Amino acid sequence: MTSPKIPPGGWNLFARVLQEVLVAHGLTIGYLDDRVKLHPEKVRRLQRSLKVPKSFPVLNIDEMEQVFTVFHLKRQEKVRLRAALLATAIEEMLMDRIHPDDALRAAEQILPIIEQALQAYADDPIGIGAIKGERSPMAKERESEIERELGGALAAIDRATLALHLSHNTDAHAERVERVRQAHDGFASALALLETVEPAVKSTEAWHVWHQEAQHGLAATKQRLIDLGA
Repeated sequence: MTSPKIPPGGWNLFARVLQEVLVAHGLTIGYLDDRVKLHPEKVRRLQRSLKVPKSFPVLNIDEMEQVFTVFHLKRQEKVRLRAALLATAIEEMLMDRIHPDDALRAAEQILPIIEQALQAYADDPIGIGAIKGERSPMAKERESEIERELGGALAAIDRATLALHLSHNTDAHAERVERVRQAHDGFASALALLETVEPAVKSTEAWHVWHQEAQHGLAATKQRLIDLGA
C-alpha cells in the first residue's frame, strides 16, 4: 500500500500554521533552533510531520510562549496558533478512525470556527512548507532510524503534549483534570518506552532530547494537578 500523497502545506496542521506564521516574519520552521533555541531534534520532527501522516509533534507551553515573545506575534497570530493546536488534536483523534485525507480536511474546516471562538480569549495566557537546506541521504537515514527506534515513545509524547494544552482550553474543572491525567500517563508511558531501548540508542543525542522532554512534561503535569487541587 502506497503512502498518501503529501497535501498542500503538509499533514500536521499545527506545524503548517506555525510555518505560515513564521513565513510572514521572513523565516521558516527550520530557523526555530537559531531564534527560539529549540533543539534541532524537535525542529526535525516538526518538519518531518509535514511530510508524514499520523505524526503530530507540537510546541510545548513554554516553547509557544517563546515563539510569541521572540517574534513579537500579533494578537491574530497567537489566536491562530492556539486554534491550530485544538484543530490538530481533532486531526490526531480522527486519523486512526477515517482516511487521513478526510481527517485533515475535517481539521482544516474546523480551524476557522475554533479561531473565531477563541477571539474573545485572545489576551488570556495560553489556555482557553519550506525546509532550511537540503538534508543528506545519511541524515535522512538517521531520521528513519530515530523514528524506528523511538517511534512509540515519540507518539506518546505528542499525544501527551496535546492533552496538556487541551487542559488549558476548557472551563470544566473535571475535564481539565482528566486531560492532565491523560498527559501524565502519556509522558510516563513515553519514559517507560524510552527505557526499553538498547544501550546504543540511549547513548544518542536524540534519546536524551526526548527523555528530557518526557521528564519535563511529566513534571509539568504533576504541578498542574497540584494547581488544580487534584
